[in-house]
Amino acid sequence: MRKLLGVFLSLVFLSSLVAAQPYVTVFQGRISTGQTVRVDGYTVTLTQAANGSPYLVVKRGDTVLDIAPFTFGTEVKRDDLRIFIGSYTERGGFIVVSVKPDFITSLKPEVGAKAVFGGNVVLVTGVGDETIDVSVNGVSRTLEVNGSAVVDLIAVEYDGKRIKVYAAEPASETVSMEYSVFCPYGRIRASGPVDVPITITSALNSELRLSLKVTSMPEGWRANFLYGGVEVEEITLPPKGSETVSLHVEPAGSGTIRFSIGDFQGSVRIEAAAVDVSVPYLSLDAEAGQKLAVPVTFTGSGAVDFRPKDVPAGWTMYLTDGRYRLRSFTVSGTFGATLLIEIPRNATLGDHRLSFMVNGREHGLTVHVYKTYLGQPAKLTVILTDEGGNPVKGWVSVGGKNVTTSAVGSMTVELPAGEYRLAAGAPGAVPKEERVKLGDGEEKTLKVTLMRAPYYFEAEAQHDVLTLQAGGSASTEVEITNLGSNEDEYRIRVEGLENRWSYVVSQDANGAVPVGILKAEPGKRVSAYVVVVAPFNAASGEINARILIEGKETRVEIPLTVRVENPASLSLNPDYPTLSVRAGGSTATSIWVDATGTVTNVKFSTQAPNGWDVEVVPDNIPRMGEIPQGGNVWISHGQSVELRIKVPKSAPAGTYTVTVKAAGDQAKAETVITVRVTQGSSSAYIGIVLLVVVFGIVIWLMRRVGRR
Repeated sequence: MRKLLGVFLSLVFLSSLVAAQPYVTVFQGRISTGQTVRVDGYTVTLTQAANGSPYLVVKRGDTVLDIAPFTFGTEVKRDDLRIFIGSYTERGGFIVVSVKPDFITSLKPEVGAKAVFGGNVVLVTGVGDETIDVSVNGVSRTLEVNGSAVVDLIAVEYDGKRIKVYAAEPASETVSMEYSVFCPYGRIRASGPVDVPITITSALNSELRLSLKVTSMPEGWRANFLYGGVEVEEITLPPKGSETVSLHVEPAGSGTIRFSIGDFQGSVRIEAAAVDVSVPYLSLDAEAGQKLAVPVTFTGSGAVDFRPKDVPAGWTMYLTDGRYRLRSFTVSGTFGATLLIEIPRNATLGDHRLSFMVNGREHGLTVHVYKTYLGQPAKLTVILTDEGGNPVKGWVSVGGKNVTTSAVGSMTVELPAGEYRLAAGAPGAVPKEERVKLGDGEEKTLKVTLMRAPYYFEAEAQHDVLTLQAGGSASTEVEITNLGSNEDEYRIRVEGLENRWSYVVSQDANGAVPVGILKAEPGKRVSAYVVVVAPFNAASGEINARILIEGKETRVEIPLTVRVENPASLSLNPDYPTLSVRAGGSTATSIWVDATGTVTNVKFSTQAPNGWDVEVVPDNIPRMGEIPQGGNVWISHGQSVELRIKVPKSAPAGTYTVTVKAAGDQAKAETVITVRVTQGSSSAYIGIVLLVVVFGIVIWLMRRVGRR
């Protein structure tokens, strides 16, 4: 009946917490007259009036807050304290004491959100549209919006946006008029099994039998009562005598265990942290950029969880055993480790506090920086070497600066503090990149070993300018040096030449022995001639070409200027520069075309008055002048063309000009022919007859008009 009543009162109490901050039950049980329950500064005592009626007296310190009749179902509420009154028998009255717990923290409604405090763990395990699932020390609960749940001394509340976590302390010991229970420990730190002594003293003149029970404990724990080394569930006290029993607890972490001895409800808080930490130094003087090694000694038995807490920006602090960085480990006896502290070179002057947590407890020391390099540039020296350690002359690019190394492969540059990407290379080596971090005022030397490229070569031409005449040729020798680690094959070609130009890659300067592919062993040289051939119609001037040498993985380009010398010219000499012709007639004359040098594709064009029919026969000459052939130079003679002119009948008499133009690939020329046009005699007679007819018509018209 008493248990059912307790459950009923608990449900009534919890149902009233839906819309407000939840209350946590810190005591429920039957107390005897004169027995007191102490809760968070309050005392709740059962007493009797002069007529024997039971009353409940609530005090805070020495101040009486309430005196309530012990009536079933009555609620006493004062400040953050609530008391529900249950049944009353000759053994005392049943009460449920609850308090508003202290706010601990709040969590986001996200799976995995976790709060750890005092050995307790609150974990969000699921999030729905209207509900969330939480685990409190392994006990699962589902919360609706504006709902709450209580597990042991921990309460959680969900408002739809945040999950608030609360916790309360258990009620302290009670004193009964029939018997008293004394537990000397309310909170214990232990690394393994622990035995808590509890003394029970009877105030009766007769024997008193009391039950011993463990009412609650965290998951994974084991606990029982021992008397004389034997597990017991009940004990008998002699008249006005006392006995001591042991509460044997095997904890698995931190938590609270609750027990009952008769009607007495008690609890013990156990924290699993039995390893002591010793740091011999409280404060140290150091220079910026220095590394400090501080010995730390762990003594005891149990697990150690190390976490840096307050570390200044840019500083580094970690725990090591000389081989590994330590975060969690076990100790049995004494264990020594080293706390390494790396001070940045730009650390400010003055005191800097560094803290770390060991099993939830804070430790630390102060480092006083008396010298700093803040703001000073760093000096970086880079040395380039090959695989054999020999210095290599090359280049280094870092921090926006491109520097060529000295003959011994070294360079030095000043840079602001920071992290940089460094690139280095050398002819015949594989470029290499590295990351380098420089502190304020730091002087660092970096050795970069360059690997020889598998395929790399250098090439140079004997001449970068070739001079030749139209239809002629010129050559330059190209020498290739294989600087790679493997045999390589090379192809040579020329780009940038104009149409109808050609070239030959040959073993000789005349182009008589063409070659396609050149081969060279590592460190060896090979050469060939590039012979450029100009067409016969090449005009004087310069061509900017390039010689391309391609290996398996590399390519070299050499500029090549080709100069053409062709002093060609044209001239037009007509046999008769002046011609006479009647309107409607035709005339012609020969024009002698002569050339110096070589001129190709000579084409003729004319300009004449409208309506005239003018043509040059033939209208083009393929080639004139000097013609190289078989190593000899043949000079062609000039050539005659005929200019034919046909004048229309309507052309008035007068003097006209006809322009004849000749344009070849290399030269141009023109000449002017004068043409005098006359009218024939029959045309004059026809004109006179027409005038007579016109005057006759005019006279006839005047006479007819005059008669009217």
